Amino acid sequence: MRQQLITFAMLALCVAVYVPQDAAGREGEVFKAPRTQLTVEQLQGTELLPMIDMSFFAEPDWATGEPAAFTGTLILSGAPLEMREPVERDVYQGEHIFPAVRIGFVPHDGQLIPRETGIIDTREWSDSFWDVIVGTGAYWREEGDDGWSRASFPVHLVDRYIGQVRNCVGTFVYDEQEVSNVAVQCSQESADVNAEQLSNIRAMVPADYERGAWHTAASIISLHEQRVANRFPVAPLSEIDADGKISAYFDKRIWTEAPTSLGAVYMDGTLYAHPPVTRHGVYPYPDEMRYGVYSTTKSMAGALAMFYFAERYGEEIFDALITDYVPGLADANDWQGVTFSHALNMATGTPVGEEATMLLEPLILADTAEEAIANIAGLGAWPEGPGEKFTYGSTNTFVLSYALQNYVEEREGPGVPYWDLVHKNVLVPIGADDFDLLRTRGDEGTSRIPSLAYGAFPTRDNAAKIAALIADEGEFEGRQLLNRNKIREALGRTNWQGYPTPEFWSKRYRHSLWETPVQAGLFCRIDVPFMLGYGANHTLFLPSGIVVFRYMDEQNMDIKPLVRAVEAVRSSCG
Repeated sequence: MRQQLITFAMLALCVAVYVPQDAAGREGEVFKAPRTQLTVEQLQGTELLPMIDMSFFAEPDWATGEPAAFTGTLILSGAPLEMREPVERDVYQGEHIFPAVRIGFVPHDGQLIPRETGIIDTREWSDSFWDVIVGTGAYWREEGDDGWSRASFPVHLVDRYIGQVRNCVGTFVYDEQEVSNVAVQCSQESADVNAEQLSNIRAMVPADYERGAWHTAASIISLHEQRVANRFPVAPLSEIDADGKISAYFDKRIWTEAPTSLGAVYMDGTLYAHPPVTRHGVYPYPDEMRYGVYSTTKSMAGALAMFYFAERYGEEIFDALITDYVPGLADANDWQGVTFSHALNMATGTPVGEEATMLLEPLILADTAEEAIANIAGLGAWPEGPGEKFTYGSTNTFVLSYALQNYVEEREGPGVPYWDLVHKNVLVPIGADDFDLLRTRGDEGTSRIPSLAYGAFPTRDNAAKIAALIADEGEFEGRQLLNRNKIREALGRTNWQGYPTPEFWSKRYRHSLWETPVQAGLFCRIDVPFMLGYGANHTLFLPSGIVVFRYMDEQNMDIKPLVRAVEAVRSSCG
């Protein structure tokens, strides 16, 4: 696995790309009565089915009759994943295996609600490369199914190393006693186009049914209904994009058939969303779709945590010394004088090297937090001192995560996970409690800490809720959840300039937010702070108050045309 992932990191630096060619779902057959794909006979068989339009996985408008309630556990066996064979790299160990996993479901009013909405670690049951995140699906009945009921559900394959996501849907038929195989299709992803990770995926997964009611069913249903009620209203992007200039930007093809996983504009409390187009039609569960946002995690989770603890404990946390809270770095010369603020701002003056290779060996391949810290301590010398120069390195953010854990335990007591406090006091109040992110693999219990550098898996509502909280300077419904002053610094609303960056897409970096100037109109020049993750996953904060989301794999770093298109809807210059 180590050598395979090193190959992946090196390929990420190359320009050769793989473009999935199968776009049959874009022009091919869509679902209409009578059903011609995913029939009962096909689902009961073992033959691998072709890639088809995603509409076949959704409940049709003409569903009829009363379906049997699916109550209990869907037990999926490990099965081969049919995906493009990489040409330039070896297959990662377990990459071609759909994981064996147990998924508990609660039925309610036609919805199939999973018991667990976070990452399900599959290592207990499987040798697969993938963990899973399951979303709320549906169950129904169709004429011609000879008494069988149907169900489908969003299932996302997430790697447990750096955070790519394969957006899949599974479907099966069932009766009171048994289930068919589960047909799985993945036609969209958040992955690395340069490392040949984009591919259509399909599987026919053997399944079993462990029937039984959950004693927690009422609370699971209540929590789900509360999440749905608290979501931002969603409207078609076309309502504010009559000339189609914003949607044209989201649809612009560079390498692949379906470049944008999420395209949306948040304005005045409403999320105006572009259809979640895959290579085989529209994804049927847009509210449940998960995104792998890579280094956007540094802002979405890392800055969020720092802003929260600055409010909880005081702004002096930004000046706390890393060496006081990371014993493994206490005697490392390069880390003397480095503060939490330096780590958040990529100005530690410590070795980072080439991001792809220096990130992989010390951090991604380290199973435990202690192993990662020991690796980072041995990276060597660096000419700049703390606070002297911006030098991007994900190792900085992981060190901050480790330091935060010890800082919080010093104040709250041993064994209190810092992310639990962020979850309870920030994510739950704003309605983003199902937001999840990667943690260290080899640690147990409270010793598993988030990397904070990568590995966040938001839904679109999660992303919008967190961004809106930051745009509102940490205030939510009259309560100050995050430190206002530090957020204002990050958004460029104070005199603090942050750190100059050498990148063509950005001029400054402040508390994990990038910033670039944009000529938004003839007499309108604005500075745009933004979150950024690998692949060109952008969250843009416009001075007008609008927030723009564009998550993609395409590496399109030029955000200026998108900013100008949105500025035509509401100008930041009045």
